[in-house]
Amino acid sequence: MTNNHWRKSQTEDFFIRDSKRKGYRSRSVYKLQEIDRRFRIFKNVESVIDIGSCPGGWSEFSRKKIKSGIILAIDINEMDPIEGVTFICGSIEDQMIQENALNKNNSKKFGLIISDMSPNKTGNKVSDQYAFYNIADSILEFSQNGLISKGTLVMKVFIGLGFEEFKSDLKEVFERVTYFKPKSSRPESRETYVIAKNIRYN
Repeated sequence: MTNNHWRKSQTEDFFIRDSKRKGYRSRSVYKLQEIDRRFRIFKNVESVIDIGSCPGGWSEFSRKKIKSGIILAIDINEMDPIEGVTFICGSIEDQMIQENALNKNNSKKFGLIISDMSPNKTGNKVSDQYAFYNIADSILEFSQNGLISKGTLVMKVFIGLGFEEFKSDLKEVFERVTYFKPKSSRPESRETYVIAKNIRYN
């Protein structure tokens, strides 16, 4: 085993072991933790919506960061309950689900939208990327209606087909757009995270 492979496996083992030891639902919580340390995304936030929330690691972390306020989670799969988190089963691509989400927040806009959603793997990289960016477009569309003007969108994106177009769309919607790959992301993964702030209004 090469040194690089050894370091990679040791790092992955650490995150997996540590997440189990601390009772986290997934190792992805470390990614959100890193993003928050760097960008302070939870500062002064009173409401969060976690899109593609299962198994619930990001929702759980959000609840710990925000002691009071609304934490809403959405996923097409059922999620085990988290105390203080309201769950909606459905797709953000569904207009009714978007409306329901806003209703759950007393028709108020959210301060923070987070999403660690990945495409369903079919084995066809082109169709997987296409399906992912269809959902990403729906999240971006929802952010224009469901995010406060000074709010923040944090979401996973994948480098590849559709990325450049989505990057351009983000710049049209938000004043500040930053990309960040946490150390807890697997080095070989094409994932990175966008942190977008301040909605533009025409």
